[in-house]
Amino acid sequence: MKARRILFVIFVAAAGPPISPVQADPRDDVLSGAARCNGIADDRTFLDCYYGAAQPLRAQLGLPPAPGSQQILVPAVRPSAPTASARPYAPAPSAGPVNAAPAYAAPAERPGFWSRLFTHTEMKAEPPTRMTSYKFEGGGLFVVTLANGETWKQSLGDTATAKWRGRPDSYAVTILPGTNFGTNRMKVGTKEMYEVERVQ
Repeated sequence: MKARRILFVIFVAAAGPPISPVQADPRDDVLSGAARCNGIADDRTFLDCYYGAAQPLRAQLGLPPAPGSQQILVPAVRPSAPTASARPYAPAPSAGPVNAAPAYAAPAERPGFWSRLFTHTEMKAEPPTRMTSYKFEGGGLFVVTLANGETWKQSLGDTATAKWRGRPDSYAVTILPGTNFGTNRMKVGTKEMYEVERVQ
């Protein structure tokens, strides 16, 4: 649950300051959808819902759409129902009124949201894992895929240079919390340290 709060805090901070209801745009819709995902108990399902909630902004930026299996996990807006964090997760209905709006069409009430955002949360390192692949891109920056399925890329501002030549699974990796929102540190072996950003 702490990891989920970390992910949500990073997501909201990256999105920027709050937008009033009269100025609602895809970014506000993304925040609303992500807030409704918070009631999902299973971590994997929550993460898929979180990715699905980003669809309004992906569409505005012309990015490939999130898979339908992720978008459908975003709970529909229910003005008369309790907030997502206060009720157990229930799958979105398979069918609805013909003119029903998409799940992300209107922002939901988020009582206490900003107070939760600025509440101190202890950030911990992920369990150690190993690389399954790595590659170097322009400027020598790397992209690494880990055995846990995560993909990380080296941050543009990082001045450290990786000089790996061995098999990917020979490198032990630990993802550590960073000092800036959206940036983590990746420890390789016992000495190497890099600033990284999550790709997938």
